[in-house]
Order: sequence, then structure tokens, then C-alpha cells
Amino acid sequence: MSRRAEEAKARLAMWLGKRASRDTNLIDRMCRRLLDRILRLPEDGDFLRDEWVDSDLGFDPDELDRYQRGEPER
Repeated sequence: MSRRAEEAKARLAMWLGKRASRDTNLIDRMCRRLLDRILRLPEDGDFLRDEWVDSDLGFDPDELDRYQRGEPER
């Protein structure tokens, strides 16, 4: 892509960001939705997702309570 096109794209992104941050009228809300759609990562390509968090492999409430009191594991 040419330098001129890159600069125009950057100016448009800055304008959209400024409008989206104000959130005072309909155009600002539309800019926010557009930026959200553009910047959202695809579900299958999200490198920040964690399998443990998704499968909810965490403490149950009793186990967490025992851990916080410093009791040994059973």
C-alpha cells in the first residue's frame, strides 16, 4: 500500500477514535460500534484465550476457603 493510503488510513482511524471517545450523539456511537467491529479479534484466532479459564478449572468455594486459611490439601 502506498504511503499516502497508509496516512489516510491512519487519519481516518484517529478521527474514528476521537469521535468514538466522545459518545455524545448518534455518529459517535456508530463510530464506536465500527471500531469495535474492526478491532475485535476472531474467536478462533484469539491468542489471549486460556483453556483453563474457558473450561472453568478453578477452585470450588470450600477448596478456596481452605487455601485462604492455609490448611493443607486433602
